[in-house]
Amino acid sequence: MLTNDIKGNMKMVIEPIFEADFKKCSYGFRPKRSASMAVTKIKENLKEGRMTILDADLSAYFDTIAHDKLMILVEQRISDKNILKLIRMWLKAPVSENNRISGGKKNKYGTPQGGVISPLLANIYLHLLDKIINKGGSIFNKCGISIVRYADDFVLMGEDISMECLQELLYILKRMELQLNKEKSKLIIAKKQPFDFLGFTFRYDNDLFIPGNKYWNVSPSKKSMKKIKEKLNDCLKSRHHYPIEHLVKDINAIERGWLNYFSIPKISYTKRARREIRYYLFERLRRYFKRKSQRRCKLYNRGNIEWLVSNYGLIDPTKYKLV
Repeated sequence: MLTNDIKGNMKMVIEPIFEADFKKCSYGFRPKRSASMAVTKIKENLKEGRMTILDADLSAYFDTIAHDKLMILVEQRISDKNILKLIRMWLKAPVSENNRISGGKKNKYGTPQGGVISPLLANIYLHLLDKIINKGGSIFNKCGISIVRYADDFVLMGEDISMECLQELLYILKRMELQLNKEKSKLIIAKKQPFDFLGFTFRYDNDLFIPGNKYWNVSPSKKSMKKIKEKLNDCLKSRHHYPIEHLVKDINAIERGWLNYFSIPKISYTKRARREIRYYLFERLRRYFKRKSQRRCKLYNRGNIEWLVSNYGLIDPTKYKLV
């Protein structure tokens, strides 16, 4: 049986080997790489004129990684038979999910999600795509097309993306036994149509301060705003009998994680989103304390949730500074 300790140790051994090969365009689940770096690179590309975007979505990526092809890629850099055996064992391990058993010895596709080594193997597999797109002489390279990838989420960016490039991409993915989700993937001109990536919306907006000027507005997407509101709402609904200090601690954890992710200095614009979250949270808190008893609780009578900010350390999103 492969314990988490064994898988963790195996990752420590093989990760540096593949890290030496991985391309700069890959940002997901890698040491010293992050989503904020991917977002920064996309904005840089847009400013450089790469405004034709293929927003790509792979169909069930982790479930469709071909074991035989993955192991060929692994064996190009790993020769230790014991490590290779452990990886094969892990790929064939049965997985219990929703009272169903999947995987097993006969399984030829997919990597069990949630394991410490799964993201690394997923990156190893898509590294082949990174190499082809960045290779000198490839049609992508000749057309000035770059890729920004975070795990299985990626965008192709160029001044133009021809039908020939799209056909080449589909051919590569077919050889890798992967499939582009044609319903979710889309080709857009970013100047005319905003697009979402990693929870951010990229939009070419009018500058409010300089008439006639435009800029690339990178801000939290509508979906991201909806998610944090749902989290805050669920937090308040499930903590009716919590002491105030414990409630504030849980709310702060949600806010802090969200604000740290979306606040990218000199890249993202979060002022409007922060105000929206503040208004939503403070209104929910007023309702929360009003419901706590049939008579109005003392906190509600104060008429100002700012009291929670000053006395219990509740985070005010509009005043939060990155840590």
